Amino acid sequence: MDAKTLENLVETNKMYQLVTERLEVVDPAAQDIYARFNMESELMELILELYHNNEEDFQYQNLNKFSIEQVLSYLQASHKFYLSKKLPEIEQTMMHIFNKYGHTHSILTSLTSFFNNYKNRLIEHIRMEEKTFFPYIKSLISASKGDMSAQEVELLLSNCSIASFDENHDPIEDDLKSVSSIIHSYSANEETPLPYRVFLNQVELFEMELRKHAIIEDHVLVPMAREIESKLRQV
Repeated sequence: MDAKTLENLVETNKMYQLVTERLEVVDPAAQDIYARFNMESELMELILELYHNNEEDFQYQNLNKFSIEQVLSYLQASHKFYLSKKLPEIEQTMMHIFNKYGHTHSILTSLTSFFNNYKNRLIEHIRMEEKTFFPYIKSLISASKGDMSAQEVELLLSNCSIASFDENHDPIEDDLKSVSSIIHSYSANEETPLPYRVFLNQVELFEMELRKHAIIEDHVLVPMAREIESKLRQV
């Protein structure tokens, strides 16, 4: 096996793990998620394609063949994955670096402060979506299936809208670039200890993860929800 083929296999496996490991944190009791969302499904294959390719080259419309419930379940599984696994892992590495190098590397004070602030903002962002945005979409789905009365639908649409959520949707994934920029700037001046490089790798992977997550949310979920909302307003 030549080196290029081996590199491609390793990279493919890493991407597969990055996409599918979020299923490890899904509550087994949540049978509705497993019923609609299976890691062997075509949905996972297309998401892997998104991870492998540039965002500009990905055909978002290919995901329109899946139900809005499937897309929503994937995004919710991702949220739980971020909160229960990815953020704690990055934070653990951050603390290890601080404990070992905090007395000799002044950059760590600002880096730790920035990351903690970012983590809190990200958690707040995710909780907002889980408490208001996603429940609204679920209500739209129920209304489109006739599970709500005309009065309930009217009240729902008068109190919320996809447009209002869109206006208040911060591109929070962009802020994470500042962390990697700080480390890259530091690395240019002196030899970087191994824990810094591990931390940088974690941050850059998470930055990419959040960017892909935002693409699925903004270019797939939101248009699906907006279409349902528009049809309900026309009734």
